Amino acid sequence: MRRFLLPLLAGAALASCGDRTEAPEAAPTAADPAPAPATPVAQLTPEQSCREAVRILYGQEGDAVTFDNDDFSISWPAPVDGGRLAFACSFAGSQVSLTRDGKRQTIDISSPASAPVLQEAR
Repeated sequence: MRRFLLPLLAGAALASCGDRTEAPEAAPTAADPAPAPATPVAQLTPEQSCREAVRILYGQEGDAVTFDNDDFSISWPAPVDGGRLAFACSFAGSQVSLTRDGKRQTIDISSPASAPVLQEAR
């Protein structure tokens, strides 16, 4: 009889695990801080827009990143071979595109940095 009782009890225990209900999330209160608004892209210069895209996509920022106003290119030291990674930068509205070797990555820099919209041309 034990041979039949053990699988039955194990099955009942597993079935009860799936019936749990989650407590609803607490509604935000007035004391909860509101998320910081994104900087409107219209207020950013071309250099600021390109630097923000590089910071979000590649984590590169500061003096090591250089921007060329003549051809809207941006570059920084390559992490492996000591050369430089260089990208052409273009922008339209809140979309900033970085292009290198025919491949384009586009990001909407008006969206929060925690959830950027990435797109790569194929």
